[in-house]
Amino acid sequence: MSFEYKLTAQNDLIKARTAPHFFFNTINTLVSLIESNPPKAADLLQHVSALFRASFSGTREISFEEEIDLCEHYLAIESSRLADKLEVNWKLPEEDIMYDMVITALTLQSVLEKILLNVVELTTETICINIEVTWEQHRVKIMIDVALPKKTLSINHDLRQHMNFYIQADRLRAHFGQSADIQSSVASTQIITIIDYPLQDVGL
Repeated sequence: MSFEYKLTAQNDLIKARTAPHFFFNTINTLVSLIESNPPKAADLLQHVSALFRASFSGTREISFEEEIDLCEHYLAIESSRLADKLEVNWKLPEEDIMYDMVITALTLQSVLEKILLNVVELTTETICINIEVTWEQHRVKIMIDVALPKKTLSINHDLRQHMNFYIQADRLRAHFGQSADIQSSVASTQIITIIDYPLQDVGL
């Protein structure tokens, strides 16, 4: 099996794992909004269109700003359904720095999707997700810090089994080399996931 074929298969696997769940939840939300709030339904359709268009474009390298936009589209869709259960805070580099940054499409988005699926949807409490992005010494580091709920997350739901990102890490390595990685640490009060990959500053 060629590396390219394997990478395509992994990309298809990501879609197969996440698309049905996300698709049906989104459709149900749209049906409800079309009846109760048509303008909001129209806005939601714009987010859905942008996200699905990117998901079917295959594994590719995009600007970091584009990836942030895709994450915002995704979070806007899920916020329509999750309402007050989700709070996301961004700490991003300056625009002139971020302008030169790239990443594989839907890498950060797919990490956020897994967090929402395995944490936010399984509690009635508000979950705060803090995302900090840095680019120093020719490496990009994205830290996603999730504060876990104290009471309502199912104790039978072993997060350590679900917070793995092997496929996403392989996609990163295909574009940025073998030192690229995604690691997640699960404790009783928080999950910290770090996306780390080399990126040469073209301005130097």
